[in-house]
Amino acid sequence: MSIITRWKSPPHPSGDSVPDFRYPVLRNSKTGIRLAHIQPGSGSRAIAIDLLEDYVTGPDRTPYDALSYTWGDGLRDKNVFCNGKRLPVTKTLWEALNRFRHPDDVVTLWVDWICVCQERVRERNAQVNMMGDIFKSARKVIVWLGDDYDDSRAGMQLAKQLLHIALYQPVSGLAPTDLETHGLPKRGHKRWKALALILRRPWFWRTWVVQEVAMNPNVELVLGSLSFTWNELEMIVSLLEGQLPQQWDLDQAVTALELPFSRINRIRLRHQRHMMALIRQADSDTDPQSEQENQHESEPDLLDLLFMSRHLGATDPRDKIYALLGLGKHDVSPDYSMSPYSVYTDFALQMIGTVTNELEQRLPLGLDMSADDFEVRRAMIMLSCAGRQNQDPSPKLASWVPDWSVDLRARPLIFGVGRRFSAGGTRLGLFDWQPDSGLQLCGKIFDTIHQAGRVRLDHSDLDASKGSHAHIAEWWREAQTIALARTVRSPGSFAHLDAFDALRRDLMLCKHGYYTGKEQQSHRHGSLLDDSESPSDPAHSATRTLVLGPTRGRVLFVSAAGWVGLAPHGAREGDLVFVAVGADVPYVLRSCGDGYELIGECYVQGIMDGEVMGMDWIGVQDVMIR
Repeated sequence: MSIITRWKSPPHPSGDSVPDFRYPVLRNSKTGIRLAHIQPGSGSRAIAIDLLEDYVTGPDRTPYDALSYTWGDGLRDKNVFCNGKRLPVTKTLWEALNRFRHPDDVVTLWVDWICVCQERVRERNAQVNMMGDIFKSARKVIVWLGDDYDDSRAGMQLAKQLLHIALYQPVSGLAPTDLETHGLPKRGHKRWKALALILRRPWFWRTWVVQEVAMNPNVELVLGSLSFTWNELEMIVSLLEGQLPQQWDLDQAVTALELPFSRINRIRLRHQRHMMALIRQADSDTDPQSEQENQHESEPDLLDLLFMSRHLGATDPRDKIYALLGLGKHDVSPDYSMSPYSVYTDFALQMIGTVTNELEQRLPLGLDMSADDFEVRRAMIMLSCAGRQNQDPSPKLASWVPDWSVDLRARPLIFGVGRRFSAGGTRLGLFDWQPDSGLQLCGKIFDTIHQAGRVRLDHSDLDASKGSHAHIAEWWREAQTIALARTVRSPGSFAHLDAFDALRRDLMLCKHGYYTGKEQQSHRHGSLLDDSESPSDPAHSATRTLVLGPTRGRVLFVSAAGWVGLAPHGAREGDLVFVAVGADVPYVLRSCGDGYELIGECYVQGIMDGEVMGMDWIGVQDVMIR
C-alpha cells in the first residue's frame, strides 16, 4: 500500500481558494484500487478524505467497506476535500459520506465516484472489470437509501414490526385478513404507503446494485438513522409477497407485480447457490448427486441477467451490460470508448455467433440444430427482446439488436401463454449475419397485415387518470370491430368456433378482454402496499392484464387472407407475417429497401404449432433483417 497524498486540515478551507483535485495514475492497473479514508468529523465541519492506493486482492490489502448508493441527477453541487484539494460530488454522495463518517475514527470506504477517475477511460474500463472482486472483497456492503422523507420513519417502524413477526411468529405470509390478528394497521394506512415508498426508493431501480449486493453476503441497508440487513429485509418482503420460487425462470423477469427488491434478490440467491455448488464440487468431485446439483445451479449467462434486470435503470446505457459482468458467463470486456449502440450490437453478435459457428461445424456432417439447443434457444430469446417495438423511437440500432436501455413493451410470446409455441417447427434453418447485409434468416412469408388496431395497452395505464379498466374496454371494443369486419371466414376457425373466439380462449382472455391466466408466483404486496385495485372482482384484474397479459403492447390484426392474430402496437397495413424456420413464434417484418426491419413477435390463430411448415404452396426463402 502506498499513500498518494496525506491531507492536511486547513483551519477554515475556502472553496474558491482550494485547487481542484487531480487523480494520479494508478501504479498497478490490474489489481490496484483507491480507498477513501474518511477523516473524523461531524456537523458542519467539511468532509475530508485521504485517498490511498491499495489492492483488491492480496494478504496486505487494507480492510474496507463498499458503499452502494444512487448518483441522483449527477449534478456535482457539493464539495469534499480529497487530499487537501476540492472534489465536487453529488448531493446524494455528500449525504452518505456525512452519515457514515465517525466523530473520532477514520472510516475506510470504497466509493465509485471518489475512488475511480470517471474521465479516464482506460482506468474506468479496468476498474469496472474488477467491480465484482471489489464488492466481494469488502467486509460488507453499505447501502445508502437516503435521508428521512415521505414519512419514512413510520414506514421503518412498520418494517421493524413485520420483522418481529417474521422472526418470532409461525407465519409464512400475510393477507389483508391477517392484519388485525398481528396488531398491524389496516390496509391503506399511511404506514403501509410509507413502507411501499421505502421499498421503491431510487436505489432499488439501479442496475449496478444487482452486482453490488449479490457478490457479498454481508449487506446493510441504511435509511437515515435506521438500518436493516439484507437478510432481514428478505424476511419482511417474504411476508408481503410470499417465498421466492426456487426455479430460475426468465419469464419471471418481465413481471412488474413484485417489488424490485424481489427481482434483485432472486439473482442474489441464484449467485449464492452457484457459489455453494462450486464449493460442493471442490469437496466431492466424484459424487454424482453433487454433479447434478452443480449443473442445476450453474452460473447464469449474461442474457439471463439482462432479462432479469431489464426493468432497472443506469445513468450510462452501457452499464446495462457492464454492471452485470461479475455475475455471469460472458465474453465481454468493458470499453467506455464504444457507444452504447456498439456495445449492444457486439453482445447480440456474440449470441448469434455461437449459433452460426455451431451450424458451420454441423452442416458439412449433414447435421442440423434443434430449436431446443441451448445456443438456438438463447438466440431466439434475444430476438424476442429486439424489434422496433422494443427500441428507442429514434433507433440507431439494427432492428434485430435489443435495446437494453428500453423496457420491454410486451411480455415475450416466446415463453408461451399457457403453453410453448412452435410456429417454425423443431429444426433451425439458416441463421447467419453479414456485415453488409444484416441478419439472415430463412422461413416463409406467410401473409400481409390488412388491418391492425391502434389502441395500445401499457403497464403505465395502471396509473393513468383515464382508468385502466376503461382502457382495456376500449382495446377490446376495437378488437371486436376489426374481427367482425373480416370479409371471409378466417382459416384459423373451427366448425363451431370462430377464429377470434378461439384466439380469446387460447390466450386465456375472458369475454371482456381481461387476462385470466394463473401465475405461479404469489404477489401479496398488491393487497398490502398498494391500494390501486379492489380485489372484489379477481376475474377482471387490470393489473394482471396490463402486466402479464398477451394484449399488453399488442393490437389485434387481420391479414389479407383473413387470419386473425396479435401484432406489436405500431404494426400497419402491408407489414409481413414471417415464420422463421425453427422459431417459436412468427415475426412482423416491414420492407425497407433491399431488406426488412423486424417490428416484433406476433401471434396468429391457427399456425402456432408448425402448420405453416406443412403448407407446401408457400416457399421457403431467405430474408435479410436490417
